[in-house]
Amino acid sequence: MSHLNVLWITCDEMKANAVSTYGNRWTKMPAAERMAREGAQFDFAFCQMPKCVPSRCSMITGRYPHCDGYRTLKAREEFPPHVNVKDNSMVCIYEGVKNLVSMVRERGYKTCLLGKNHLVEWNLHLKWFDKTPRWKWEKQTYSNTPSERLQRASYTGTIKEGYNYDAHSDAMTASESIEFFEANKDKPFFALVDIGKPHPSYEDYMAFPASRIPLDEMPLPPCGPLDRAPTVERQIRTSKNLEDMTAEERKTVQRAYYSMCEFADAQVGKMLDALDRLGLAENTLVIYTADHGDFSGEHNCYEKWDTIFYDCIVRVPLLIRLPGRIKGGQKFPQLVELIDLAPTILDFMGEEIPRWMHGKSLKPLLEGKVATHKEAVFCQGGVEQELTRRPWRPEEPSVKQQVLLDFPDAMVRAKMVRTERYKYVYRLVGDCELFDLREDPHELKNLVKDPSCQAIVAEMKERMLRFMLETETNLPAISELHA
Repeated sequence: MSHLNVLWITCDEMKANAVSTYGNRWTKMPAAERMAREGAQFDFAFCQMPKCVPSRCSMITGRYPHCDGYRTLKAREEFPPHVNVKDNSMVCIYEGVKNLVSMVRERGYKTCLLGKNHLVEWNLHLKWFDKTPRWKWEKQTYSNTPSERLQRASYTGTIKEGYNYDAHSDAMTASESIEFFEANKDKPFFALVDIGKPHPSYEDYMAFPASRIPLDEMPLPPCGPLDRAPTVERQIRTSKNLEDMTAEERKTVQRAYYSMCEFADAQVGKMLDALDRLGLAENTLVIYTADHGDFSGEHNCYEKWDTIFYDCIVRVPLLIRLPGRIKGGQKFPQLVELIDLAPTILDFMGEEIPRWMHGKSLKPLLEGKVATHKEAVFCQGGVEQELTRRPWRPEEPSVKQQVLLDFPDAMVRAKMVRTERYKYVYRLVGDCELFDLREDPHELKNLVKDPSCQAIVAEMKERMLRFMLETETNLPAISELHA
């Protein structure tokens, strides 16, 4: 077979430091370990926004989220209803937007988007993809009722013994993906597979090893004192009233998160085994990553937040395999971004990378032709301050909605620039941040006002300003026109 297939797996909310091959000794994730052994592992890969929809849109366009307006989840109302979806108001990719899916379809690829969408407007889900989900699965049931404090931290309990894990939505996604491989084994295919876990709510998956970790052996997730925390972290911890969480409760959430990571990894393993069985491994580029990370107790916070850029939120696993073309067992310490994936795929397909993509192909790095990639990576989040003054006010707000109601400024726009050593966050409202990642890897000491660090602050501001000027907009592509 001469054509190249692509299997792009995105696990929702899986942070790099939870993955066994990234050094976590508490999780057992054989699929990730296999990918690292047979392919390449990027130790410092970063998302471009710590929110599902904007992150996924940026991945598939190869562009920073703000350039095309993908900066939040909901608000569009002009799309016609979808037969299987009541809520069609997500700010997703719509028809006419340049992106990788439309490009590979033009080249004759069979396509699927299985699992969580959060990528394209729902009617395009049927138009652009040859296979979509069957929409049927079995909801999890629980064997215990958690304490009120644990429920505040989005913990829902232990999966009841006897639950049919094969009927879980993510297991169904893996099965449907394998059906897609089988149906298209003699044709070029492009499979986008979105695993829903380990996205909260946090659940203990008792069929997986992490759920049996003794709590007294686990360390507490890193956390600094509340009075020294930057503004937004302090607001989350205060609004959710998380400061009275016991050590045991914090570890319970972390353990549950680890078990969900293992469950998600098991679904990846099924797909890798299917590629082997069908004789497709040698000509299938496999990408295993996540859209963003998760607190799971770090900084005594849970889930994620749009304007927080700690590494537990923005650093994700990135494993890439293509036997015969990507040497196995490689680990890359270079800084990379998820917008680099779309141009990487095109590069391996032998296609020209369009100038409108901001990402930079990883192929030269993977093939040993270069030793450097990027000096800095960028992330962004939040909305205009005006929007925070008219939040949606449900009768029973979730804990995340309550943060916005209590502290609207927590959602105001912010941007991050990160080099190998330093991370700088600029906020329109609240504390800006500077962390020395070499001396303070858990980001517990904000140095932004330290007199000895002002030259570093100035340098990082300069990097951010240059990033903003270079990417503010490049549409239309005037580089292709006359001056």
